[in-house]
Amino acid sequence: MPDRFRRLSLLGAGLLLLAAATAGAQTYLDLEGKVQEFTLENGVKFLVLEDHDVPVFSFRTFVNVGSANETRGITGLSHILEHMAFKGTAEIGTTDYKAELKAMAAEDAAFDALKAERLKGGQADPAKLAELEAAFTAAKDAARAFVVTNEFGQIVENNGGQGLNASTSSDITMYLYNFPSNRLELWAYLEGARMSRPVFREFYTEKDGPVTEERRMRTDNNPIGRMIEQFQNQMFIANGYHHSTIGYMSDIENVSRADCTDYFRSNYVGSNLVVAIVGDVKFADVKKYAEKYFAAIPAGNPEPVETFEPEQLGEKRFVMQDPSQPVYIAGYHIENVRHADWPVYEVLAGVLGQGRTSRFYEKLVKQDNIAVQAMAFPGFPGQKYETGLLMLGIPTKGKTGADVEQAINAEIEKVVAEGITADELEAVKQRARAGFIRGLRGNGGMAEQLAYYQTYRGDWRTLFDEVARIEAVTLEDVKRVAAEIFVPTNRTVGIIETEKDS
Repeated sequence: MPDRFRRLSLLGAGLLLLAAATAGAQTYLDLEGKVQEFTLENGVKFLVLEDHDVPVFSFRTFVNVGSANETRGITGLSHILEHMAFKGTAEIGTTDYKAELKAMAAEDAAFDALKAERLKGGQADPAKLAELEAAFTAAKDAARAFVVTNEFGQIVENNGGQGLNASTSSDITMYLYNFPSNRLELWAYLEGARMSRPVFREFYTEKDGPVTEERRMRTDNNPIGRMIEQFQNQMFIANGYHHSTIGYMSDIENVSRADCTDYFRSNYVGSNLVVAIVGDVKFADVKKYAEKYFAAIPAGNPEPVETFEPEQLGEKRFVMQDPSQPVYIAGYHIENVRHADWPVYEVLAGVLGQGRTSRFYEKLVKQDNIAVQAMAFPGFPGQKYETGLLMLGIPTKGKTGADVEQAINAEIEKVVAEGITADELEAVKQRARAGFIRGLRGNGGMAEQLAYYQTYRGDWRTLFDEVARIEAVTLEDVKRVAAEIFVPTNRTVGIIETEKDS
């Protein structure tokens, strides 16, 4: 790491707390003409919105890769790679990089030997497995001896950064934090370095520790998580939404650092990256530092996901016996976020199952006391490919998933037969407008929206058409789309039946 960055003094982090009120101070339509953009020769897209009210800025880096891009054997790797982006570079996170490289090579060799024996299954030699496990543990310890733990995060924090975080979904991987404006060059160096030349140190320690524990907490030890994973497997048979973002445990256990390196080289390329920066920055400075620190990212040409989800030919049902409380889930196949009917899906979900005025809440929760919670939302588990409109209901004590299913289906059938009212449509539009505007508040919210629309819709400018897109939905649109999607053959059902009641 360059010495000039190590010598940067600490800055009061309190300034960052003031950023939440900046970008949202104007109407969002006023902002469209203020967004500036440029694209590096390697394809990295930058979106910049200057706002000089407070001396801080927020950014979002969207990498256009998520679990839907994974294949069998490497499920969960997008999420693991997100963890690796905080492990540093050849300059950050190590006491002796050359020696560390040799130690990591020995660690990889030890893992490969252990994995080869593991994959023999019942034919594996127990004594040899124990010997290989011991050798692998020793190799991991040797490699970790060179690690400076969390140095990347400490540099951000010591220079006034806040909100250092990342997330992985079925569709994308996102990185973010907030920084004082006089640390713009440091930000460009740090973000450019980890996007172009990260070091996947502690790879096996991370995936066998925090990642595995996350899998256990979210899925294996969580009845709803277990059910949703099975439900997702049932609902999607062909496209990348078939498996969950966390991945299968066997893949987490067996994926290697070489697999991670190959996946990174294929997907963390210029044409897959969008960086949005909002706050107290100058466009010329962003461009200068981007050209200096992001140019090393290879251009690349990722292969598109080619498998489309086929039409479902009959209802699918999955019933899981479990000691937990009962749960009902139903999913209907819908088109992706770029489809002309996406705003109609949002209206249907809003009328049926979003908020205390929705039909599900009024009927199931307030009136009949069948459910403690009932909701609907489009985009399960993603929005880039053919996806799902999800219904979820949690029964009250003494009620079952079958009771919730009957009540939810009755409300859906009313919408199919009669449509919705003009008042319902207007109320949903008002809530959608308000929610959309709220999403633009603060530098971080605005940066995230710009990066989202560029990545998902292909052009950040479509952000400023979103309210008009929602406003254009008619009662006839809602009735037409409801009749198209709410048919039994398009439905997948998942139910948890409480074991003691069976």
